[in-house]
Amino acid sequence: MGLLDRLSRTFDEYGYDLDGYDINGYDKKGYDKNGYDKDGYDKNGYDKKGFNKKGFDKKGFDKKGYDKRGYKDGYDEDGFNFKGYNKDGFNRNGYDKKGYDKDGYDNRGFSIVGIHIDTKTTFDKEGFNKKGYDKNGYNKNGYDKKGYDKEGYNKNGYDKKGFDKNGFDKNGYDKNGYDLDGYDENGYDKDGYDSNGFDQNGYDRNGYDEDGYDSNGFDQNGYDHLGYDKEGYNQEGYNKFNKKKV
Repeated sequence: MGLLDRLSRTFDEYGYDLDGYDINGYDKKGYDKNGYDKDGYDKNGYDKKGFNKKGFDKKGFDKKGYDKRGYKDGYDEDGFNFKGYNKDGFNRNGYDKKGYDKDGYDNRGFSIVGIHIDTKTTFDKEGFNKKGYDKNGYNKNGYDKKGYDKEGYNKNGYDKKGFDKNGFDKNGYDKNGYDLDGYDENGYDKDGYDSNGFDQNGYDRNGYDEDGYDSNGFDQNGYDHLGYDKEGYNQEGYNKFNKKKV
């Protein structure tokens, strides 16, 4: 549309001509006579060549024929499928699904039967075999197949029975069930007393509870909590009836 055409057209109070287009050629929804907006996309979001703003057509392919994941016929631009292997079956590092290159060696230089490409033996130059163990059965970190070092401890510091070098298990107890302070999981020592000196019944080594009374209810002087002895008399020699002991 030329300048003269634009100037010769009449527009309503909202700026649109008789056909419903503004001076720039767009309708109220922002589309020209061919159905494209100022960016060149139709109402469905596709340009004249049929691609959206992300570069994909209605079927989900870009201009080169790759889908949204970047694959064409199952392979990306570098020639690898979604599992990471090319048409020959090798990944980007040159290894097949079993971990061997085109010459039949893994990433450490071992063949499928365990022979190293450099040493021609079952051990590499560092002295480790295909599975990563030396002739004594230990790996580079010093652990055997079961995870124990030469001293018999695993990476957490425990032996096969579950005890560390100091003789304590992961919960802090020795083979007899006592911790570093000599108490079991219930808080009692080998004699059956807790850190305050009382057994599970609440009595100390002399047989008295925290209030100073034995299992019969008498203190060290032989009196109960009311102040009477086994015969029922207090220290002054009177019973609860105020009768003096004769």
